[in-house]
Amino acid sequence: MTWCIAALAVLAVYLFWRFPALRKTWYLPKRKGFVALMYHHVGILDDPQAEQFPFTMRPDMLERQILFLKANGYTPISLEELTTAYRAGKSSIQKPVMLTFDDGYLDNYQNLFPLLKKYNVPALIFLITDRVGTPEYMSWDQIKEMQDSGLVSFGSHSLSHRRLRSLPDEEIVREITESKRVLEEKLGRPVTAFCYPFGAGGFDKRVRPQVFKAGYLFDFSTKKGVNPWPWKGKSTLRRAFPRGGETMFDYHLQLTRGQSKL
Repeated sequence: MTWCIAALAVLAVYLFWRFPALRKTWYLPKRKGFVALMYHHVGILDDPQAEQFPFTMRPDMLERQILFLKANGYTPISLEELTTAYRAGKSSIQKPVMLTFDDGYLDNYQNLFPLLKKYNVPALIFLITDRVGTPEYMSWDQIKEMQDSGLVSFGSHSLSHRRLRSLPDEEIVREITESKRVLEEKLGRPVTAFCYPFGAGGFDKRVRPQVFKAGYLFDFSTKKGVNPWPWKGKSTLRRAFPRGGETMFDYHLQLTRGQSKL
């Protein structure tokens, strides 16, 4: 019996290696709930070997994804709508989805913002406050312009994008609270969403309580999956990760399984 199990395991590994389609999640059951989509760059990067290739979504592909959402009954929601549903504990919104963008890259203003305005789609961008206004990142004027459009909300991605769980307690608190203070001072409104640097491995039992102690309502990670709707706050908000180079079939899997591959 042990021999048979080992042989089946070896066969499974071989099949997954030999046939990449088996690594897709099409055979997993569909999941209903709130899908938070995670993006970073919006631009053109044609080299699949480039480090940022998986993190760079072409503008034309993002446009196709937005049109797919609209054609298939999904409702792109804003941070305000997420807040309303969370506080009420109920919502009539069907197939809610949120577009989230990490880091605050300049191409979010140059390439993403025109698409959001064209299709009237809201988004949430997580800013690394120490990098605002530095090369390749948005300026405060650009951020305020996006906020004033009514389409874009902003959250914190920490002060300096360090792995929080590796820091002493006082530095964890500083990264979380000081970034919130700076954002609220610059943007003139409460900041209620936090995104952990380094995602799924970026927090632990020391870190997460500090997020809520600082006054945030929502904490986003890179753990893959679909969230309950409305979200109850028991665990971090999971996100699906559409990668550069993926197909529209992959995007369908992201929306219905919370991930496109194992």
